[in-house]
Amino acid sequence: MSLGDFLFPQAELKLVIAHSFETDIEAVRNKMSTEYLESAARVSLSTGNLKRLGLKEGDSVSVESKTGKVVVKAFPDEKLEDGLAVMPRSPWALSLVAVPSDGEPVQLHGIPVAVTKSSDKVTSIDSILEPR
Repeated sequence: MSLGDFLFPQAELKLVIAHSFETDIEAVRNKMSTEYLESAARVSLSTGNLKRLGLKEGDSVSVESKTGKVVVKAFPDEKLEDGLAVMPRSPWALSLVAVPSDGEPVQLHGIPVAVTKSSDKVTSIDSILEPR
């Protein structure tokens, strides 16, 4: 184990992207609002994974897949099993998804991600939506 692993532990998890009634309502109201940001730029983790990563409710975390990386807020979900992370369907979550070029459906469950505590601010929606 390196010093970096000790200072910034990382969890390799499987991401599930799910609809959230609250996030869907805020998206209809105003996708640029603080309320939308708070309901959409988040990840739910098991209490075991929160503890393992040294996180408290509302801490910033980096969530990285092979196709993208975002910083969101972490929240506990006592119903989740260790090894899983859940994000509401939003620009933050969808930026972690690979879009197949062969016409296959987009995978929204079981996406391998690395979750690490972060001192960065939550990724802005502007930076997610800007053309690359």
